[in-house]
Amino acid sequence: MSSTSLPPTLLDLLNNHLLLSLVVPFLPTASLLSLASTSRAFRSLIYVTHPEYTFRRLDLSPLPFPFVFGHTGSTEALDTVKSDRHNGQIAESVDDYYAAPLRRAFYVLKKKTVLDCVTTLILDGLAVPAALLREILCDDPFNIRILSIREVKNLGHEQLIHILVDLTRPTRPEGPPKLKGLYYFTKMESVALPDLESLDLGSALEQPVGVTNSAGSHLGQRPSSTRKLPQDARWTNGLGNMYHLDEWSVTWAHLLEFCQGIIAFDTVICYHGPGSNFPFQLASVALGDKGCQQCHSAPEDPRIFGQTPTYDLPLLPPPPLFASTVKAAQCPARGEKTKFYARCSDCMSERRCERCNAWWCENCYTPPGRTDQDHVVGPGSNKIKVYMGLCVQSCLVEELYSGAGEGGMWG
Repeated sequence: MSSTSLPPTLLDLLNNHLLLSLVVPFLPTASLLSLASTSRAFRSLIYVTHPEYTFRRLDLSPLPFPFVFGHTGSTEALDTVKSDRHNGQIAESVDDYYAAPLRRAFYVLKKKTVLDCVTTLILDGLAVPAALLREILCDDPFNIRILSIREVKNLGHEQLIHILVDLTRPTRPEGPPKLKGLYYFTKMESVALPDLESLDLGSALEQPVGVTNSAGSHLGQRPSSTRKLPQDARWTNGLGNMYHLDEWSVTWAHLLEFCQGIIAFDTVICYHGPGSNFPFQLASVALGDKGCQQCHSAPEDPRIFGQTPTYDLPLLPPPPLFASTVKAAQCPARGEKTKFYARCSDCMSERRCERCNAWWCENCYTPPGRTDQDHVVGPGSNKIKVYMGLCVQSCLVEELYSGAGEGGMWG
């Protein structure tokens, strides 16, 4: 009687380091830690045998810290901190309190000798005070190559800029810093916008019709996008406004120039159009790959992944799954576009439709009344193309017609 062999177990499969490296990036950190707690064999596999695969990419942003890492922060502790009236100690103590969950997590990982295996660290949305961030970037045993701190709390622009300047200064210790890429500007959430193709027209028709519900009644209001894009396609497909920095845009642009070739970011510098008098700042508006609506190009060359120097390309969200390198972070998904244009909001003022993202370059159009451009364009180029944030040829007409019927604003 022949004996039949049992199929391989999950432990057998994960003991193959190739399979392990392909599976682990898709497991939430909480699930990985739960798996390690099921048996000594799994615990040894995750913490001892292959920590370079299991902890290479560590996403702490969705973790329930009190449950997973044993941190029991309470409001009483914060009240005690705030009651401390010693000069110069209140702010530091509050920062220590907010940093306590992450410090606890790092302490546990260091105790298990796996903290130095983490090369991609994601802290999106968490409280990351400046002192803790400096430790992560400068101290041992941290070995972070790609760091994501999008929408973090307790960290200001000025504090982060000082840390990065100190990290990349010419008088820094010999050799480049460990950090190679920083996600900070783009939104941490994926783009989840309604898709027109999947719109339920039946339910849409049941909506009440009136002045406030008519599309034409919102003429002049900031138009909303109706496209649903994967995170890493937001630059190449032209999402529009990627983020808002206001007065910090100029400072950050100079920092990106200072860090060129040392640290890459999830944004790029705006090169402006010919003859513009705008200050040096970041390109916060993604224009896609089609170029100007009229000449289908632009005064500047497009940025092309794989051809443009890495310091002139943004890191694509989310942080890479299988490698902690800038090259991997700047690699579009298979089948996605590789070319795009990007400008600052000043460049695109009165040049871009905020609904369809069509835009006109400086060679083809000068908005009436603009005095910030010395570049002279050809005759007939001053015909108004964008009005109240909408392109006159298409989107504005659509808004007017949609509000012209019975029950609409213009009806």
